[in-house]
Amino acid sequence: MNPLLILLAAAASAPLNASFATRAEVAAQRAALEQRFDRDKAECAERFAVTPCLEDVRKRRQEALAPLIEHEHELAALERRARAQAQVERVKARELAAAQDEAQRLERAVKAPPPAVAATPAPRPSRQRSPEEAQRAQARAASQAQAEAAQRVARAKERERLLQERQAEHAAREQRRSRPAAKPLPLPSTLPPASAPSAPT
Repeated sequence: MNPLLILLAAAASAPLNASFATRAEVAAQRAALEQRFDRDKAECAERFAVTPCLEDVRKRRQEALAPLIEHEHELAALERRARAQAQVERVKARELAAAQDEAQRLERAVKAPPPAVAATPAPRPSRQRSPEEAQRAQARAASQAQAEAAQRVARAKERERLLQERQAEHAAREQRRSRPAAKPLPLPSTLPPASAPSAPT
């Protein structure tokens, strides 16, 4: 029995997802198959009926490479998903850091004493604020700072929600795109013969 047929049968029966973990392994398997089929093509050239032999080699090559190509596509999709997830994490970290920095800045601004007024005389006499008015102004500034910080956090959450929606849409498109391919059309030799048109009477 041909050792090549034994190797091909073993390769076809092995579970691809378990045996091929990386692109390098898939590429090595593909190179080995290509090498075997190149040898088969060379053997075909030595035969009398070259064309049927080459067609048989081409058919076996396509059948043997189909699972490898499918696995390459799966690996590429996984890599794309991993890159997209890493980008989402980077964006989240940046937005969180920016929101925290802004909240700290506003908190420091609220706690800091008001800036000293320059020694230049005012055009009109300034009215002294009572401690209650100063306290109310400080409370208003603090509540305004908190409201602005809450708005920023809400905007960040909204951006994150939109980003997640876009990722879900992208994943759905990838899912639709990675559907199995349709079965190939039958070879012309396997089609039933066309009925001859009847002669007009």
